[in-house]
Amino acid sequence: MTLIQLKVFCAVVEQGSFRAAARAFDMAQSTLTQAIQNLELELGVTLLNRSHQGISVTEPGERFLVKVNAIIRDCERAAQDMQQQCDEPEGQIALGVTSEPLAEFIMPVLKRFIARFPKVRVHVSSGYSKMLIEKIYDGRLDFALCPLAPQVHDADLRIERLYRSEAGVIARKGHPLAHATSIRELADCDWVSLQPSGVVGGVENRLISLFRAEALGPPRIVTTAESLLETLHIVSETDCLTIEPRMLADFTLFSPSLITIPIREAFDPRDVCLINRRASPLTSVAQEFVDMLISFSRTPRGGGVSTPLSHAHRPM
Repeated sequence: MTLIQLKVFCAVVEQGSFRAAARAFDMAQSTLTQAIQNLELELGVTLLNRSHQGISVTEPGERFLVKVNAIIRDCERAAQDMQQQCDEPEGQIALGVTSEPLAEFIMPVLKRFIARFPKVRVHVSSGYSKMLIEKIYDGRLDFALCPLAPQVHDADLRIERLYRSEAGVIARKGHPLAHATSIRELADCDWVSLQPSGVVGGVENRLISLFRAEALGPPRIVTTAESLLETLHIVSETDCLTIEPRMLADFTLFSPSLITIPIREAFDPRDVCLINRRASPLTSVAQEFVDMLISFSRTPRGGGVSTPLSHAHRPM
């Protein structure tokens, strides 16, 4: 099995045909086809189904594709790491991030990092925690900053717990229940839930859990949205409520229109974590970026809402 075979396999899947992949590689189609056939013979499985309609990936092929993508990206990172030993490092870092760490501390650290490494490009990918972790597994991200429940552990991931995230009830300014102090006062309100396509639970589960803990009926979730921006726009224009990190209401983009309702009950805890794959060491420059992010996240900042975790709460 060779690296070129793995790259050819990925190209066929990505391009959707042997002909298009051969063009992309500037390779004879017969040579490319033979490379795939030899790979399947060596593995003892069929990776691709061929038909007059084109190609499709088999179930073993799907599993193999995830591993292969990670291998190829690890090779690219290894090459980048060698290139970054020069006086002015180059390359790319792929970072995944959810809304809270993006608003809390990514930008000031990113500015300093870019000033220090002007030839290194940082690609920021936003999303929810489950999606970002999937991208870490298949090698599309070097690392991610996202919230996890305290009990979540994974032997394949390095999880650095940075600080405790504080969720709150977000409402529009001028909401008639803006001064409520208990979730019981909000029991009859309408709620908006952030629910990306194909994902069940998340924010909705935390809301249901709190209602259940207070012996209330199920919350009235009238709208679901696929993005944070959609969710907060709906909240800012209606009397609907949502659950998001408390600090978002103080963020410059949202502070003119949103508030946090000061209820005394607490939601299930989440820790903002820095996550990467144990089997895929970071390049030296990516490690520099990680160190800067960790250091900044644990520096007390005026007006900040984050609570740094003690070492006892940060299993590696």
